[in-house]
Amino acid sequence: MKQPELGKKILELRKQKGFTQEELVEQCNINVRTIQRIEAGDVSPRSYTIKAILEVLGFDYEEVFDKKYTPGKFDAVLAIDQNKIYKQLNIAMIFGIIYFIAGFFEIGVEFIDLEKENLLFKSIYIIIKTISLVALFFFFRGFVIVGSFFNNYLLQISAFLVIVFTFFFSILDVTSLFVFKDFIGVFGVSKLISYGVLSILIGIGIKRLLDFGGLAKWTGILEIITGICFLAIILSPIGVVTQAVVEIFEIILIYRIGSELKKTI
Repeated sequence: MKQPELGKKILELRKQKGFTQEELVEQCNINVRTIQRIEAGDVSPRSYTIKAILEVLGFDYEEVFDKKYTPGKFDAVLAIDQNKIYKQLNIAMIFGIIYFIAGFFEIGVEFIDLEKENLLFKSIYIIIKTISLVALFFFFRGFVIVGSFFNNYLLQISAFLVIVFTFFFSILDVTSLFVFKDFIGVFGVSKLISYGVLSILIGIGIKRLLDFGGLAKWTGILEIITGICFLAIILSPIGVVTQAVVEIFEIILIYRIGSELKKTI
């Protein structure tokens, strides 16, 4: 792990244990100025210095920096292979791009008058919905994997729920082509509220990926803003725009995480 992520990690672990900088240096024979510079990301300490700090804090060096995948609760359901984590994250990134592109077509067909009894339109609508659902499955499965790898249970659970809710709402959307047309408005509001809550939870989960610095932080913040816009209903058009931006950030984040994990897996 490189600076400044290393310093942020040590700072996080120190606060987690309730140590002040002064209490830490007293036990590991390092001056306060050195700890301050390490946590600020100004210097890159030697490995034995990091090990000395972690030993005082009660953490094992390999446990913190040589992470291994911990099987999650949804591995069987989502067909996650713990021996092919890097490959599956690459797949998640690719399907993230497909999901991003499919989203524009999905928005387009949503604005077409559903009262039209047009078989061609219905067929195109179902195809686009199917492609979008499959792409979302593999994309957010990547975040379930990331959540399991970094013991980020909030990200793991919220990403899984996005898959479940999207599957449910996709079935409702397709069904509404033939029945339940009077309830389309209700479905729309329910969808906005559900995705609003889930976006906020995912945003918080992504912000907790401290190893990935500003990218994770701003991706999380944008996801939270998107969720708030969806919950506000009237601001949902803004949420659609920020969601598109968030998806780009998430694709980059998945790529970045996959590249980092390739070095350790």
